[in-house]
Amino acid sequence: MATDYCAELADLKRVRRELITGQAVSETRFGEDMVKFTRADMNRLDQLIAEADTQCTIQSGGKPKRRRYAMGARFRPY
Repeated sequence: MATDYCAELADLKRVRRELITGQAVSETRFGEDMVKFTRADMNRLDQLIAEADTQCTIQSGGKPKRRRYAMGARFRPY
């Protein structure tokens, strides 16, 4: 069974949007007006989104964006 990384990417972006906008609520009370939001590791969520984006690009037949670049150096003889 192959994983559909493009669908996973869309789900992860939706989850991130819900967390940022405050729509992901884990507890609400109407007696004393209490609202408790879910806790999330945003850095890990961003890593998962980047990984799913890369895999979706590969799965679609494209080339993924380079995240790291080699540092070049030249020496001039004097």
